[in-house]
Amino acid sequence: MLANFASRRLLGCAALLLLCVSLSFAQTATTGALTGIVTDPSGAVIAGAKVNLTATATGAQRTTTTDASGSYKFALLPPGTYSVKFSSTGFQTAEASITVAVTETPVLNQKLAVSGSKEVVMVEARGEAIQTQTAATGGVVGEAEVTTLPLVSRNYTQIMTLSPGVVANVTTASAVGNGTMDVSANGAKQNQNNYLMDGASVVNYVSGMAAQEGSFPGMAIPNPDAIEEFKVQTSQYDASSGRNPGANVTVITKGGSNKFHGAVWEFNRNNFFDANDWFYKRFETQSGLPNKPQVLKQNTFGFTFGGPVKKDKLFFFGSYQGLRQVNGIGTSGFASGYQSSVDLMPWNDYADVAKGVCSDLRCT
Repeated sequence: MLANFASRRLLGCAALLLLCVSLSFAQTATTGALTGIVTDPSGAVIAGAKVNLTATATGAQRTTTTDASGSYKFALLPPGTYSVKFSSTGFQTAEASITVAVTETPVLNQKLAVSGSKEVVMVEARGEAIQTQTAATGGVVGEAEVTTLPLVSRNYTQIMTLSPGVVANVTTASAVGNGTMDVSANGAKQNQNNYLMDGASVVNYVSGMAAQEGSFPGMAIPNPDAIEEFKVQTSQYDASSGRNPGANVTVITKGGSNKFHGAVWEFNRNNFFDANDWFYKRFETQSGLPNKPQVLKQNTFGFTFGGPVKKDKLFFFGSYQGLRQVNGIGTSGFASGYQSSVDLMPWNDYADVAKGVCSDLRCT
């Protein structure tokens, strides 16, 4: 009796585990999904309808059929635009276009008309304004926003505050480096966020921050032209995006396609084009110095290039970005040439300032 009870309990646990696994396969931190219902003109569901999905960029295809309830679902879809073709015996073929974003499951319902003497293919383009398949809150920032919004140091963390509930500290355009910003989501601390790039965690494992913290470097930042999209989820995301209670930031980088594509850029900032700060000019005038703004010469340059190695089979994509900067603001936070009475070591938290030595391997 006890053996039968134990066996039933074990089978029940196994069934529950398989159910959870099948549900988790719908999407991951780097993919999306697509679902919908196929009906006839009267609204009755069509079982056994064939649904063919084709990726616009790579030509990759997947096929499924609707179940008894007329529903279909495609799981683990890379973010991008897809062409969906619906067909069933006795009905006209219909075709639609849909964009799938990372961690999202758009709903694409299709009504098929009864076929006449000639089959007609209907092409439609539709999108979904509200996510009904998940309770997670957040927003997707696409390629157009990432590449066209003004970013002082071409760093996508500077526009994460476009998502609701996300706030950040005010940055200075004269700061040295790539200007990574630490954000807070819905009141959580800045070290409680999780950052993923193509599914791998890139957050600083010691400080939990995105930007540099003392001697610990900041996380890797891809250039905007290499980013397909990124999403900031702020609450109610599922276990696939867990780990930290703050924001969950997922970045998807670009890949190759059936067409060669690329970009080349050069962004220049130079104090030659700047007016002098009023207070700095007043200081220079009183000190008998020439009226010149602080030195700032910054060049950001790079390229991207991708395409097919074998059409519909193998693709490549690569990018590079370089940064050269001469800045009148030193790493200590003071103007260059200023001598502070306090020993400041922003890149080294483990040195003995009094003795002038360091016994820790983390010293730089």
